[in-house]
Amino acid sequence: MESLSSELKVEIFKYVSRPMSLILINRNWYSTSQNPHARAEWLIYKYGRAHVLFHAIRLGNFATVEVVQTLLAKKAIISRYIVQRLMMQFGTYDQRLIEMRIKYNTNIKAPKNKPWASDLPLSVFTKLITEATNELKLNFTIRGNDLELFHYLTAGAHAIDQAPPILLKNLQEIEDLILNKKFIPFPSRPRLTTAYQHSVGVTEQFPSQDGYENKLEINLISRAILIHPELVTLWKKIGYNEVCSDMNGLVVKGFFVVCFPPNPIKTWVCPSSDTVAGKLQKLINLGFQLTDNIIEDLIKMFKSQMKTIGESLLNSFIKIRGNSIPPIVETTLIEIRKTKKKRRKRKR
Repeated sequence: MESLSSELKVEIFKYVSRPMSLILINRNWYSTSQNPHARAEWLIYKYGRAHVLFHAIRLGNFATVEVVQTLLAKKAIISRYIVQRLMMQFGTYDQRLIEMRIKYNTNIKAPKNKPWASDLPLSVFTKLITEATNELKLNFTIRGNDLELFHYLTAGAHAIDQAPPILLKNLQEIEDLILNKKFIPFPSRPRLTTAYQHSVGVTEQFPSQDGYENKLEINLISRAILIHPELVTLWKKIGYNEVCSDMNGLVVKGFFVVCFPPNPIKTWVCPSSDTVAGKLQKLINLGFQLTDNIIEDLIKMFKSQMKTIGESLLNSFIKIRGNSIPPIVETTLIEIRKTKKKRRKRKR
């Protein structure tokens, strides 16, 4: 291994899920791990260009000025939003002030986790601010919140049936936000660990301590996509190619909730499977997927509504997936048809 060229070592390092295990082998691999090019390659391979700066910042001292420079040279996406969040969460807490607040106010609790950008070196913070200014070519509003702005522009404060005309009215501003300000939401939390759950309590806060977007923020993004699916195309134009995989579950499940509302109005009519499949196909053409897990989740979700919507729902799965549907679709469809036959016999 010691005779390997530095280029080959960087290539191997890129594919290692946990670099520490490789670093512990010998000092040559430790030397490779300190190479900014190796670190940048590893970050981009693991997290993609859309979210790589978020994770580089999250990893604190792993990101150096040279690593950031290399990431940007490799087309990592830097946005106004990431700078806004940096301004909210850079630096450490004043522990003495926290102690005094707790002493004189019993309602205040000491934060258990460090803020997302608290371990970022000052030199890297300055580098990111400077590069964002140069890249975006404008005097950006660093004290703003592009996620909140997106929420209002996409009619997040209105009922979903009232939202389309408001969103269309603001479409030019939304396009500017995505195409020029490079707005991309931060990734959603991989899983809500017990430690994080206890540290934040029941109510989620913005910005979250660990930097990841909370459920509320991710839901407003998926809702906007359902209202105006062409937003996906805008994000892909700036290099956010993972938008469909990031939002897949929420968007596809949300689509079916819109088609089959849990508490429909009296005039609601169950859509045909052709109508549902036709609309869903447009989302699939953009890159979303109707996976086995989503199908199984939807069947559980709509269990109490199967009498009314069952055949339309399940047949729409079949029209999209064909013969590759999971067995639960056929068995559920058979159960629904058996129940209908029994009812007809009783009526006779």
